[in-house]
Amino acid sequence: MIRIMQIGYGYWGNNVAKKLILSSKFELEYLVETDLKKCEMARTTMPNVPVINDYLEKLDEVDAVAICTQTEYSFQIAMDAMTAGKDVFIEKPLAKNVALAEQLVKLAKEKNVILHCDHLMIYNPVVRYIKKMIDNGELGDVIYIDISRINLGPIRKDINAMLDLAVHDIAVIDYLLGGFEPEYLDIVGTKFCGKQENITYLTMKSGEKLVNINSSWISPVKVRTTTIGGTKKMVVFDDLAINKLKIYDSGIDVIQGEIYGDYEFKTRVGDVFMPHISFEDSLLNSLEHFADCIVKRKESMSGPEQCIRVMKILEWAQNILKSQK
Repeated sequence: MIRIMQIGYGYWGNNVAKKLILSSKFELEYLVETDLKKCEMARTTMPNVPVINDYLEKLDEVDAVAICTQTEYSFQIAMDAMTAGKDVFIEKPLAKNVALAEQLVKLAKEKNVILHCDHLMIYNPVVRYIKKMIDNGELGDVIYIDISRINLGPIRKDINAMLDLAVHDIAVIDYLLGGFEPEYLDIVGTKFCGKQENITYLTMKSGEKLVNINSSWISPVKVRTTTIGGTKKMVVFDDLAINKLKIYDSGIDVIQGEIYGDYEFKTRVGDVFMPHISFEDSLLNSLEHFADCIVKRKESMSGPEQCIRVMKILEWAQNILKSQK
């Protein structure tokens, strides 16, 4: 089993720790937390796992580190862990900017360690199903992707809604399209409360592919939908629905007219198919993929190359938001 230390036991860290305990591939050796209330909670919920305050004291006793802290702290922890030769699982985003992300990637290569960013949604079985459809040509050419990831809270103070939420969707788009590097990008956001944007609308274009992502902490309803339009079929992925994926045999057909060069567009409304996709825990899938990469010494699907592409988009968007202040 892979001996792992988890650093950070907040909202998401609690979930990660539970999955590490469930996994047959990891042995959670230590939980690291400096907040007294969180330390007490960790000791109560996981009495068999030692809770310590300084990760450097026990770093030499583990094979890997799971970093579940706020972004402002994760960079230095990751640098320390990789310098010590430890494989790293790190919460998204990989870093606050591309320059810091590139430092992490450079060190990972120098130390020959696995760097796995928890781009959680690419380990979702529905996303993998859609990926197969795209790769097999079932959707035809992808024309547009429209995503809403909105809810009422939780409000974060360290990063804005785009960095917190859209990072998932950008990673999914990159995964589905086999890499995504937009030629055009624009974003607007507003600060309803606090100093960070609570809601953002991000628009991107690469070739003829158009992408729109709505991220919000201030919606009265929780929505997790992805609509993908192709030249052959369209799909809607609703992560909150019982039947999460609907495949529409619908689209626009081009009808050639009697005169050369004359044509018209005709809508086509066909059947709706809802495939059975067995439930899998995305976080557990992510952790076990990380374990597989450690054992086989192979690059993670959400490793350095994807991380840098995602970070470049996030930084581009973040710079536009800053220019609007």
